[in-house]
Amino acid sequence: MFKPFRQQIKPWNPAIKFGANRRGGMLVLIVSAIIILLIAAAIGIDVAYMHVVRAELRTATDAAARAGVEALGRTQDVNAARQAAMNFAGQNTVAGVPLQLRASDIEIGSTVGGNNSKFSFQLNGTPPTAMRVTGRRTANSLSGPVALFFGPMFGQTDFQPIQLATAARLDIDIALVLDVSGSMSSQNRFPGLVNAVGVFIQELENTPQEERCSMSVYSTDAEKAIPMTTNLQSINQRLSQLSPDGFTAIGRGMQVGLTSFSDPQARPFALRAMIVMTDGHHNTGVHPANVVNSARQQNVTVHTITFSAGANQQAMRQVANSGGGTHIHANNNAQLSEAFREIARQLNVLLIE
Repeated sequence: MFKPFRQQIKPWNPAIKFGANRRGGMLVLIVSAIIILLIAAAIGIDVAYMHVVRAELRTATDAAARAGVEALGRTQDVNAARQAAMNFAGQNTVAGVPLQLRASDIEIGSTVGGNNSKFSFQLNGTPPTAMRVTGRRTANSLSGPVALFFGPMFGQTDFQPIQLATAARLDIDIALVLDVSGSMSSQNRFPGLVNAVGVFIQELENTPQEERCSMSVYSTDAEKAIPMTTNLQSINQRLSQLSPDGFTAIGRGMQVGLTSFSDPQARPFALRAMIVMTDGHHNTGVHPANVVNSARQQNVTVHTITFSAGANQQAMRQVANSGGGTHIHANNNAQLSEAFREIARQLNVLLIE
């Protein structure tokens, strides 16, 4: 007997098809997300690199302006100042390449303002006391543009930062704060200090600006030995008459030194700097770290010099950092003289842009 053919048809299961689609869709999303993350990472690396390079360019340009204007005041020679700026720029790398400057990147002038207003640069102003340096990593600069790591993937092969820095030498009032504690009587340190201060004064007298200076000394207590004066030689003469004795009250010395900026011969619109020298550790009276804040509130830049292996370099370096100044350490009398010379050369240098 004939039996009709019956085809076995399985019922339709939509879950099978939809499940396969979901798995395929998720794979596409994952791949897309990975690509986006890689692109973001690549962009992030280049952006971070650009920030680093800009910081390097700023540092190199600032250093060139400082060195150039220091040479301008020291040599009184515009060409020598330009060369000093170019030499110092070349000692700093930007994106792994020394920063090269053209003479046209260095402008000489003077400053205007300062009496309750912001200093500004005046190109070709006289007397020449300021320098403006333009640091470039551009296509037409000597150092060339900065290549990017992943920029070519997006059609950007490099970036071309430019940085300006202007430094000036200005009149300054200085408060010397010197250690005459008992430890200064050992190993011929005190005569070394007298000689170093003489070197400092000689450097100041070689500049075209008029510096005024006071001298405060400290041991267990502190006193102002010479108020703010234009007679710089009187400082060295008075120091040579003193004798080391007592403990080391650095903070008290700084407090007395700060009063110098209210002396009759102190100038309200001059730059203010304090130079604190010690051969030991603070061991009595107010701590210098507590006084440096008062100095900054009075717009006084605090530089520190430590002398001998027994000096507390770490503490005095922190005082200088907090005071916006420089710390230099000297192990012997020759290095102490060089430290005072270096500070003297930096005092009249100010970045105004």
